[in-house]
Amino acid sequence: MKLITYMSTGLFMLLSAFIMKKDNGQQQSLYETKWSLKKIHTKQGTEEVNTKAFIKFNQQKQSAGGNGSCNTFGSSITISGDKISFKDIFSTKMYCEGVQQVEDKFFQQLNKINRFEIKDNTLLMLRDNEVLLEFQSE
Repeated sequence: MKLITYMSTGLFMLLSAFIMKKDNGQQQSLYETKWSLKKIHTKQGTEEVNTKAFIKFNQQKQSAGGNGSCNTFGSSITISGDKISFKDIFSTKMYCEGVQQVEDKFFQQLNKINRFEIKDNTLLMLRDNEVLLEFQSE
């Protein structure tokens, strides 16, 4: 009888552990996350980015903003499902030696974006099915 009780208790604890297990593979939210720019894809190839470029999305204000590598920027956004559009992108206008080309490419690609995907901790920004920008959550 004790054996059955111990086995039942053990089985119950094992099943409870599976049921109550927290999903560590939870998808990041587009909002409430600082997304650091890691790669820019162009027709010339893929460029790794090692600057302070990032983007954050504000759901209440329907806006996005961040740093392009040198300058701060902002934009209004429209999101419906996985569709996204950036409107009225603006930025400060300083010139920064060494990172200006990265920032210019980032802003050019941002203007082309019409879709996004989040996979684990990676935000992919696309034009139809073509990845243009890759970000990593912080």
